[in-house]
Amino acid sequence: MKREIGALALLGVLIAGSVWNIRKADRLTGEIREHIEISEQAVRAGDSKYAVEQLEAALRIWLAARDYTQIVLRHPELDETSDVFYETLQALKGGEYRAVPAAFERLYYHLDCIADMEHVRPGSIF
Repeated sequence: MKREIGALALLGVLIAGSVWNIRKADRLTGEIREHIEISEQAVRAGDSKYAVEQLEAALRIWLAARDYTQIVLRHPELDETSDVFYETLQALKGGEYRAVPAAFERLYYHLDCIADMEHVRPGSIF
């Protein structure tokens, strides 16, 4: 009977940890996405300085979460997302506004992938 109780307790801890991880990933990507959306709106309004500030704020959040992300996310996804952040910043700072919309789309894509990877679906289990 003690083994069953221990197994149930461990199962409860694992489920709670999974739920926490999903919520953490959703909060992280949501917060970053808000800054990226504001940055994109600033580009459309012609305020490149504010766009850079907002994108840098998003990048700071991304980099501050490194301890968490390096444990729970795949490293190729981390590297690619960081690369896209820096490419987008370089395009904004360099005035390459033709490349900016595609760069924003790539950022959104990677953030969506990160959030989706952490959600429980039949494909992520089997």
